[in-house]
Amino acid sequence: MDAVADTVELSKGTLYLYFENKDALCAAVATRLIDTFLPFLEDALDAAETGLDAIRALLHAYYDFTQENPHHFRFALAWLSAGERMDDSTEAFQTYRGRVGHMLSLVATSLQRGQLDGSIRKDIDVFPQAIQIWTSFLGVVLVGLNREAMQQRVPVPVDLEQLVPLHVDGVLRALASEGAS
Repeated sequence: MDAVADTVELSKGTLYLYFENKDALCAAVATRLIDTFLPFLEDALDAAETGLDAIRALLHAYYDFTQENPHHFRFALAWLSAGERMDDSTEAFQTYRGRVGHMLSLVATSLQRGQLDGSIRKDIDVFPQAIQIWTSFLGVVLVGLNREAMQQRVPVPVDLEQLVPLHVDGVLRALASEGAS
């Protein structure tokens, strides 16, 4: 909170008039980022003909947004991976949690849609699968945004530009019902 107060040229006490604590501040920032991001996801769904197409569209929209706004993604991931217990009692945090729920519901609804239209396997447990898709894609995007660091670490040549298409293809193959593509 000290660093934020210094950056925005407010006293720490004034900052606390707007945000109860660090998590409330981070939640408010994350909510604004999600509010910027949600229209991209919702637009991607509009053109999808099947549930499987919707998952493909969501993943591509998510990736495109992170490439255009890497600072948003890095902020969200840094807060997510801080490893500290967050204060989830604030109104700001509850608003943020609702937005995350909405994003996950877009994935879950797309999975259900695919089960109904026959493009996605019926044996998929929708909500855990939605979380798995989201979290696995976080890792792929993180690697892509940190290409140089990954190339230093991986002892064999890897075309990191291929990670997203490979991941999307793997996700879609795992979800697809027999005969769907």
